[in-house]
Amino acid sequence: MKQIGKKLGGLVSLGILTLSMTGCMGSQEEINETVMNNLYSTTTSTMETLVAYDNATMEQAIEENPNMDDFTKSAFQAWMDSSEELGAYIGFEDVDPQEAVKKDGSNYVVDLEAEFENGMADVEMVYDSKLNADSIGFSPQYTMGEKMQSAVMNTIVGLGTVFIILFFLCYVIDALKFVPGWVDAVGKKFKKQQPGETQEAVETVQPVQTPAAAPEVSEEEETDDLELVAVIAAAIAASENTSPDSFVVRSIRKSKKNNWR
Repeated sequence: MKQIGKKLGGLVSLGILTLSMTGCMGSQEEINETVMNNLYSTTTSTMETLVAYDNATMEQAIEENPNMDDFTKSAFQAWMDSSEELGAYIGFEDVDPQEAVKKDGSNYVVDLEAEFENGMADVEMVYDSKLNADSIGFSPQYTMGEKMQSAVMNTIVGLGTVFIILFFLCYVIDALKFVPGWVDAVGKKFKKQQPGETQEAVETVQPVQTPAAAPEVSEEEETDDLELVAVIAAAIAASENTSPDSFVVRSIRKSKKNNWR
C-alpha cells in the first residue's frame, strides 16, 4: 500500500521537476508552450493513475501512510467522494493544451473533460506559482433535464417544509383559544379546594379544645348548698324539737340599692 502513495507522489514530483526546468524559459505574462504541455501531460497521467484505485485501497493507503504528502491525501479523498456518483472511469477528451491550461493569478489551472460510467465530469487540477501540484477535483456535469429535476425536487422540499411549519403555527394559534378556559377551570378548582381545607383544619383543631370544666363546678356548688341547708335545718329542728320536714327553703335575692327610697 505504501507503493500506491509513492507511485502517485513520484508521478507528480516528476512532472513538477520537468515543469520547474521549463518554467524558467517562459515569461510571467504568458505560459510557455513547453510548460503547458508538461502541465497537461502531468494532469492526465495523475488523473488516470488516481481513478484506477477503489475506495478500499485508498483508505488503506491513507491509514498505512501517516506521512503521506498533502496533495496525495487530498487527491485520494477527492476521488473517494466522487467515485460512487461518477462510476467507473472510461476515458477523457484529448484537447489542445492551450485550451486546457489557464493561469489564475499566480496559479496554473488545468481543466479536463472525462467520461465516466454515470456521465461526464470536469476534472480540475491546480498548480501553485512554483508549479507544485496543489489540488485536484471532480465535478459531475448535469444535463438540463437533471438540473430541472434537481430544481423541482429542491422546490418541492422547500415548499413542503414551509407548509409543515405554517400548519404547525396554525395549530398552535388555534389552540391558544383554550388557554383562558383552562386557566379559569384551574382557578375554580383551586377555590373549591380552599374551604374544604379550612374545614378540615377546624375539625382537626376542635378535638384539642376541652371546655367541659364549668358544668362540673356548678354541680359541685349545688351539692355543697344542699348539704349546708340540711345541716342548718337539722340544727334548727334540734333546738326547737320539731321535724325538719316542715321547713321550706327559699332562695334569697339581693336587691339593688337604687330601688330603695
